[in-house]
Amino acid sequence: MTEQYDVVVAGAGTAGAYASYLLAKAGLKVALLESKSGDQIGVKTCGDGLGLHHVERMSKYLTPNPKVFQNKIEGVELISPDQKTTLIVRGEGYVLDRFAWGKWLVEEAVRAGAVLYEGHTATAPIVENGSVVGVKAVERISGVAKEFRARVVIDSTGSAAVLRSKLIGWLVSEPLHPEDVSHAYREIIYSEEPLENPQYIKIYLDMVVAPGGYWWIFPRNATMLNVGLGIWGILKQNPRINYEKFILPKFKVRGKYHIGGGFIPTRRPLKSLVGNGIVALGDAAAAVNPIHGGGIGQALLTAELSSKVITKAFEKGDFSEKTLWEYNVLYMREWGYRQAQLDVLRLMLQTLDNDDLNFGLSRKILTEDEIYHLAAKGTNLSLLDKFKVMMQFLGRPALLRKLSTSIQYAKEIGDLYLAYPEDRAGLERWHAEVVKKYNEFREKIGLGPLPTA
Repeated sequence: MTEQYDVVVAGAGTAGAYASYLLAKAGLKVALLESKSGDQIGVKTCGDGLGLHHVERMSKYLTPNPKVFQNKIEGVELISPDQKTTLIVRGEGYVLDRFAWGKWLVEEAVRAGAVLYEGHTATAPIVENGSVVGVKAVERISGVAKEFRARVVIDSTGSAAVLRSKLIGWLVSEPLHPEDVSHAYREIIYSEEPLENPQYIKIYLDMVVAPGGYWWIFPRNATMLNVGLGIWGILKQNPRINYEKFILPKFKVRGKYHIGGGFIPTRRPLKSLVGNGIVALGDAAAAVNPIHGGGIGQALLTAELSSKVITKAFEKGDFSEKTLWEYNVLYMREWGYRQAQLDVLRLMLQTLDNDDLNFGLSRKILTEDEIYHLAAKGTNLSLLDKFKVMMQFLGRPALLRKLSTSIQYAKEIGDLYLAYPEDRAGLERWHAEVVKKYNEFREKIGLGPLPTA
């Protein structure tokens, strides 16, 4: 069985559903494929946090349903391993009812004209004459194989990137190395004891509990808590074991709403998010904050940017990589350069131990405002001068040198991503510069060269 559409979107998570809404609203015939069906649509294991600025940007195109926002957040409490130091990083946002959010976005896409194929699992791209021209899928209940043909295919299948990963030899198929991911596990629990200050997300840095990552509490309210942790993928540890050993005993649990786990891409941007007839969005595009693993805002952003470029491609009648390349450029200049900066800082943080973290947080080597600036706007070289002064008066000069080195390279690597090439012709030279700069940095902080998958 074959269906014909303008655009086929594989995966109805935040990125896929929002892109389907935007493209259908623009007048395109859109098929939205989702492996889940019925009440399971919208269900996803997630941290559930979303910054206010993402909501405000989305509101230009789609008015959010207030019912999906469970808790208004004023900021983040960043807590040291010994739990003696807490930094409060201000920043407004929400903890979502993630399942309601997912269902609402899919409903809006359908209302705009997209055709939802629930219970349909995308299995592979259809490639003809060097272009993606559709998606192979299986209807989950019946086992019937189907083909959905289109001028543009969107891979929004999450971290597995089911479609782009099968385009072996294409730029867009760049694989993830274990170093590029974090393994996460979380439970939404009902606690007998109310959480203090539920208007703040809690981030606990502890390299014993969550090596190479952190553990968290995202409060939906004072007693309904999203609690979990992420561990650096290269360590090959099961996060559920650490959760049950170190975290769960801290709570008096009277019930559990949902449990789940998975892996999250926490790395620099992919070399390219496009190919002939295909674009990748959200987690499938590794469009995630490398420091904290948040991806809902980036899913919205990739949907918005790609939809603009896809709409222009239909106006031109050209769906080649050359035409879709503009999505790469827009992404790198808006978020990709900051993603690269944060990735540099992520690598540095993963080389620290609990003693380093206790020292750094207790001395406020980075203030709350500086941490917010790094997370929201990227790095700046003024911090280098601060570290040079600190090295004269504080202990741990090796730690401060590592921090100052990271700030310097974050700025330089971010600048490289701002200079992302306008077309494919300049990509290999640009990428060689990125790899060279990354390897310089990694050597200085005690890591080996960038891994090859």
